[in-house]
Amino acid sequence: MDRRHATTSLGRGVLMRPCASTSAGIAPTLATVATVEDTNQLGRAQLTAPSYRPGAISRFYDWCDRLPWHGWWLYPALAVALFAWAHAILWSTGRLPVGTIEPTLAVSVVYGPYSLGALAYLNHSAARALAAFWPATGWPDEERPSWALAFTTIRAGLGLPCLVLGIVIAVGSFLSAPDTVVGFDDRSRLTYFVAFVPPAVFGYSMVFVALAHTTRQLRLVSRIHREAEAIDLFDRVPVYAFSLFTAQIGLVYLISGYYTLAFNGSYQAGNLIGLGVLGLIIAFGTACFIVPLWGIHGRLVAEKDALLAGVEARQRRLGEELYRRIDAGEYDGTKVVSEGIAGAGAIHERIARLPTWPWPPQVFRGFVSALLLPVIVYLLSRFIGGQIGA
Repeated sequence: MDRRHATTSLGRGVLMRPCASTSAGIAPTLATVATVEDTNQLGRAQLTAPSYRPGAISRFYDWCDRLPWHGWWLYPALAVALFAWAHAILWSTGRLPVGTIEPTLAVSVVYGPYSLGALAYLNHSAARALAAFWPATGWPDEERPSWALAFTTIRAGLGLPCLVLGIVIAVGSFLSAPDTVVGFDDRSRLTYFVAFVPPAVFGYSMVFVALAHTTRQLRLVSRIHREAEAIDLFDRVPVYAFSLFTAQIGLVYLISGYYTLAFNGSYQAGNLIGLGVLGLIIAFGTACFIVPLWGIHGRLVAEKDALLAGVEARQRRLGEELYRRIDAGEYDGTKVVSEGIAGAGAIHERIARLPTWPWPPQVFRGFVSALLLPVIVYLLSRFIGGQIGA
């Protein structure tokens, strides 16, 4: 197949040299990026991924990858540190007796480390999905590192806006929180504010970083599906490659939302800002599974229609040849043509059974179950509780 060059918004690309040690364990290291000019004599853009300058979080992941066990232990350690900070404030000021756990703070310290660790995991998953899908692109292997880096780099310039948003939302959610949680008098509220705000700022800031980064990853999924040149309906591995990845992104957000509903409901009750962010997270998590793969569904339908049309055209020619031989009295040759018609019919049936949705059945069922099961359990518990109360 001739190599097709995209004429879309790329203009300039990046070329990278593969390297063994990476922040995602698979993708190239941050230091291997080199911006290059497009040297195509026809003025068409090289079909490479957009380049991004790595930010502080990407450098943090690169550092973590060099630690024992690739630094996965850091994320729970961060949660423990935030827990210790918050309770040290409450214990030292006498707001709580030493050794007593404040439930809302105990569950709130999880969000920031969870988001940080989830993004690291999703970067791993993105690199694996890209490797599985790459044969369907029809592009040279030397272009794959640029796509791997684009999928796994949290770009520079993202951290500060997310931090500012995190501070605004954390303070706003604190001011909107019920008095039964944050205290009724000014002194208690100030103490709780000092204990609560650092974990809350970290958590909300990382939520916005995650939203921005995963949105870009999903846009890259849509783009690589749109521009791939060698998609084969009979090769299901590349077709399904990104379905698990997008499902994992959705589950990351759904788990966070359901965790909040299950363990942090008292803080969210009546908290319009907190409930707004929670609703955004659950809605975004649901959309992650469907939206980025919708485009490849259209391509698979068109490919299937083209294959079926090709078989049907051959069936029609075989039928015409069969009738010609019968009319000419060439009965000895009809058996070969009949076998050809039967073979074409078998191929047509096989193509007709090929699915055009890019989700394996088990992934689709798993995601739908994860989406609906907690809701069903919650509704049943409320119904049963109401019946017992009655």
